[in-house]
Amino acid sequence: MPKLTQEQLTFFNNNGYLIVENVLNENDIENIRSEYEAILDREVPKLIATGQLSQDYSSFGFEERYTKILQELDDMYAIYQHLDISLPLLHSMDADASLNAGPAVFKHLLSNPKILDIAESIIGPELYSNPVQHTRIKPPQNALANKALDSNIARTGWHQDEAVLTDDALDINMLTVWVAITDATEENGCMVCVPGSHKDAVSMHCPGNSFSSAEIFIPDELIPQEKITPMPVKKGGLVLLHQLTEHGSLENNSQQIRWSFDLRYNVIGQNSGREIFPGFVARSQKHPEEVLTDAQVWAEEWFSTRDQLAAQGEVAFNERWKKFNRHSLCA
Repeated sequence: MPKLTQEQLTFFNNNGYLIVENVLNENDIENIRSEYEAILDREVPKLIATGQLSQDYSSFGFEERYTKILQELDDMYAIYQHLDISLPLLHSMDADASLNAGPAVFKHLLSNPKILDIAESIIGPELYSNPVQHTRIKPPQNALANKALDSNIARTGWHQDEAVLTDDALDINMLTVWVAITDATEENGCMVCVPGSHKDAVSMHCPGNSFSSAEIFIPDELIPQEKITPMPVKKGGLVLLHQLTEHGSLENNSQQIRWSFDLRYNVIGQNSGREIFPGFVARSQKHPEEVLTDAQVWAEEWFSTRDQLAAQGEVAFNERWKKFNRHSLCA
């Protein structure tokens, strides 16, 4: 994959976002899909055994199977957390908390040279895979009536990515790479942004009502509605975002899932904004020997982190927005 052109870089610098089509190929996507199908095959029998599911829905393809599982589960995180590529942001970590730290995600997403080439175009050749990362597999909105939803499963509220970082990482050089595994359209809940908002300071964010400390949002009253711009992208494409660009996503009003990943990269040596979680050196011209190439090592670091946090007890991830808890715009 060639690096970004000067025209693309100029657009990104002016607008705070850029859509890049045709980055992942079918081999990348199929390897990721197979890894996720295997997770359902592994976890669904456990949910049936504990009485949380009535059947395995194995006659359906991944998309419809996932939707039917979520429709039946009282606790949707009983399956979703096995699919995310980060541990949950809980104030108390469970000893058996899960995530997907599988080799396909490591190879075909986080360490994919095509993605790294594009990231290098913007933040340079010293690339650190930032652990502020997530899987978003969003079923049709009408399939989840009366469910308690958050941004990993439904609409994502307005926010800036810098807002989820800790106070010691507010000026790092970080790039968000949003990867489409299915087409992202306005109907099925593509992202939207406010072009040029990256040129302003961090906006006020309200603490959310979710169990996760990452669920913060910019009140709609602070978003210039006339500037909202959809960012549709085809399967295999990317949306690049500056860390200060105000963005969110629409509801999925289609009949299919909308599947994407949030990846982030910052310059090696800078604080990741979530030092409590493990990142890794993804590319380095200065010290190529420090690049992590072993997916198993990456997985072991995540589960070792889980064990440490579970033993530690209470954990503070991002406390700086609590001061707005009673603000009139946050009600």
